[in-house]
Amino acid sequence: MFTWFDFAWPWIGLGFAAVLAALLATDLLRGDHSLPRWRDLRWLSFLAVVVYLVHNVEEYAIAANGVPHAFPDSLCVLLGQPSFPACGIPPAFFLAVNIPLVWVAGPLAALLSTRFRLAGLTLWGVIGVNAVVHVVPALAQRAYDPGLLTAVIVFMPLTVMVAVATVGRRGPYRRRAGALLFAVGALMHVVLAASAILFLRGLIPEWLLLVAQPAVIAAGYFIVAACDQRLRKSAYVWPGSVTGPAHP
Repeated sequence: MFTWFDFAWPWIGLGFAAVLAALLATDLLRGDHSLPRWRDLRWLSFLAVVVYLVHNVEEYAIAANGVPHAFPDSLCVLLGQPSFPACGIPPAFFLAVNIPLVWVAGPLAALLSTRFRLAGLTLWGVIGVNAVVHVVPALAQRAYDPGLLTAVIVFMPLTVMVAVATVGRRGPYRRRAGALLFAVGALMHVVLAASAILFLRGLIPEWLLLVAQPAVIAAGYFIVAACDQRLRKSAYVWPGSVTGPAHP
């Protein structure tokens, strides 16, 4: 059953988000001081961590309708299971998804984003897909699900902003970079849902269900990092570049 940490971790994450948000208001997390913050890829990479940590609060701490720790029961019902404690999904599954993604991979990629710039934005691909995952079912069912509010008022507008800054006319990446980020975000969601379904049907063991989540997260970040160079616009001058091409 759920432990104290299952209820505490989203609040701990909110504290981390508050610290990061304060740092984002300074120049400490910026990568290119010649650009406004909303076009600075390193700054945007850290912003992704902040907004996802806030989203976690609505899903796992207190939902917009006042229900605490609401998302696990919501997922169980969606997969045809009863609510906890009768639900067949192990409580550790939710930690296996969120802790590696938002507490480890997201911050680490943001820290390394001056070298692996596109990889730092990987979490935005997850955010964009997650917004769709929340909004489309809510529209179809005309019902609220935990995470919908932050998906609409935070995820959707900021994803558009990042897309404009990254792959727009003045962005440093080709449009295929945006498609790659979205595809990687979709891959993570597909593995999450498919592995849960396979486990509930008895087709995979619990250890594989739990290992699959950080594994696909690591694979997603690796794929984006490996494609970084080939998706850059050739005419863009990167900060600190010595041999990079000049502006046209």
